Amino acid sequence: MHFAVKGAWPEHHCKVADGALINETIPLKEDGSYDSCHVYVDNDGNETTKCDEWEYIYGNVGPTIVSKVK
Repeated sequence: MHFAVKGAWPEHHCKVADGALINETIPLKEDGSYDSCHVYVDNDGNETTKCDEWEYIYGNVGPTIVSKVK
């Protein structure tokens, strides 16, 4: 028997270090929103890497099973 759990995936972006500015740390996508999977490696904004921690923007909805498990 198999089960599939479906949950809401809240808007999110890579977690930034305390005191870091999001617009200097996370690249923008073509649509102007922040990239949810990459963060700048250098101060020049030329090199990125995949992030391993995220910050979630819940709006009117609280944490979901997706944000808790990830």
